[in-house]
Amino acid sequence: MSQPVLEKINDQQYALSGELTMQNVSQVSRDTKPLMVAMSGEVTINLSRIARADSAGLALLIDWLRIARQQNVTLRFEQIPDQLLQIARVCELHSVLPINH
Repeated sequence: MSQPVLEKINDQQYALSGELTMQNVSQVSRDTKPLMVAMSGEVTINLSRIARADSAGLALLIDWLRIARQQNVTLRFEQIPDQLLQIARVCELHSVLPINH
Protein backbone atom coordinates (compact mmCIF):
# COMPACT_ATOMS: atom_id res chain seq x y z
CA MET A 1 0.00 0.00 0.00
CA SER A 2 1.28 3.43 -0.95
CA GLN A 3 1.18 5.82 2.03
CA PRO A 4 -0.53 9.10 1.16
CA VAL A 5 1.57 12.25 1.10
CA LEU A 6 0.23 15.82 0.98
CA GLU A 7 2.98 17.83 -0.67
CA LYS A 8 3.05 21.62 -0.49
CA ILE A 9 3.87 23.06 -3.92
CA ASN A 10 3.43 26.67 -2.77
CA ASP A 11 1.10 28.55 -0.40
CA GLN A 12 -1.89 28.03 -2.68
CA GLN A 13 -1.17 24.64 -4.26
CA TYR A 14 -0.79 21.17 -2.83
CA ALA A 15 -0.63 17.69 -4.35
CA LEU A 16 -1.85 14.49 -2.73
CA SER A 17 -0.42 11.15 -3.76
CA GLY A 18 -0.77 7.55 -2.63
CA GLU A 19 -3.79 5.54 -1.53
CA LEU A 20 -6.69 6.83 0.58
CA THR A 21 -8.30 3.86 2.30
CA MET A 22 -9.91 2.94 5.59
CA GLN A 23 -6.56 1.54 6.69
CA ASN A 24 -4.76 4.89 6.55
CA VAL A 25 -7.19 7.83 6.38
CA SER A 26 -7.31 8.46 10.13
CA GLN A 27 -3.50 8.71 10.20
CA VAL A 28 -3.52 10.97 7.12
CA SER A 29 -6.10 13.18 8.82
CA ARG A 30 -3.90 13.54 11.91
CA ASP A 31 -0.74 14.10 9.85
CA THR A 32 -2.28 16.75 7.59
CA LYS A 33 -4.28 18.71 10.15
CA PRO A 34 -1.43 21.18 10.91
CA LEU A 35 -1.08 21.90 7.18
CA MET A 36 -4.83 22.34 6.79
CA VAL A 37 -5.05 24.73 9.75
CA ALA A 38 -2.12 26.79 8.42
CA MET A 39 -3.69 27.32 4.97
CA SER A 40 -5.07 30.71 4.02
CA GLY A 41 -6.81 32.35 1.08
CA GLU A 42 -7.63 30.15 -1.89
CA VAL A 43 -6.02 26.72 -1.96
CA THR A 44 -6.11 23.97 -4.59
CA ILE A 45 -5.25 20.34 -3.93
CA ASN A 46 -4.36 18.24 -6.96
CA LEU A 47 -5.52 14.64 -6.60
CA SER A 48 -4.19 13.26 -9.89
CA ARG A 49 -1.62 11.07 -8.12
CA ILE A 50 -4.13 9.17 -5.98
CA ALA A 51 -3.57 5.52 -6.86
CA ARG A 52 -6.64 4.15 -5.08
CA ALA A 53 -9.38 5.48 -2.83
CA ASP A 54 -12.47 4.27 -1.02
CA SER A 55 -15.28 5.99 0.86
CA ALA A 56 -12.89 6.86 3.70
CA GLY A 57 -10.89 8.91 1.20
CA LEU A 58 -14.03 10.83 0.31
CA ALA A 59 -14.71 11.39 4.02
CA LEU A 60 -11.20 12.85 4.35
CA LEU A 61 -11.88 15.37 1.56
CA ILE A 62 -15.14 16.39 3.22
CA ASP A 63 -13.31 16.79 6.54
CA TRP A 64 -10.69 18.98 4.86
CA LEU A 65 -13.51 21.15 3.49
CA ARG A 66 -14.91 21.53 7.00
CA ILE A 67 -11.52 22.56 8.39
CA ALA A 68 -10.97 24.98 5.49
CA ARG A 69 -14.33 26.66 6.10
CA GLN A 70 -13.48 27.07 9.78
CA GLN A 71 -10.25 28.80 8.71
CA ASN A 72 -12.06 30.97 6.10
CA VAL A 73 -10.11 29.20 3.36
CA THR A 74 -11.55 28.51 -0.09
CA LEU A 75 -10.50 24.94 -0.81
CA ARG A 76 -10.80 23.37 -4.25
CA PHE A 77 -9.86 19.97 -5.60
CA GLU A 78 -8.56 19.34 -9.10
CA GLN A 79 -8.08 16.20 -11.14
CA ILE A 80 -10.16 14.04 -8.82
CA PRO A 81 -9.78 10.38 -9.82
CA ASP A 82 -12.86 8.77 -11.38
CA GLN A 83 -12.98 6.26 -8.53
CA LEU A 84 -13.51 9.06 -5.97
CA LEU A 85 -16.03 10.86 -8.19
CA GLN A 86 -18.07 7.69 -8.56
CA ILE A 87 -18.15 7.18 -4.79
CA ALA A 88 -19.19 10.82 -4.35
CA ARG A 89 -22.01 10.39 -6.88
CA VAL A 90 -23.29 7.22 -5.19
CA CYS A 91 -23.26 9.05 -1.84
CA GLU A 92 -24.83 12.11 -3.48
CA LEU A 93 -21.90 14.25 -2.33
CA HIS A 94 -20.45 15.18 -5.72
CA SER A 95 -22.28 18.52 -5.66
CA VAL A 96 -20.56 19.58 -2.40
CA LEU A 97 -17.05 18.91 -3.69
CA PRO A 98 -15.51 22.09 -5.09
CA ILE A 99 -13.86 20.77 -8.23
CA ASN A 100 -11.63 22.62 -10.69
CA HIS A 101 -11.71 21.01 -14.10
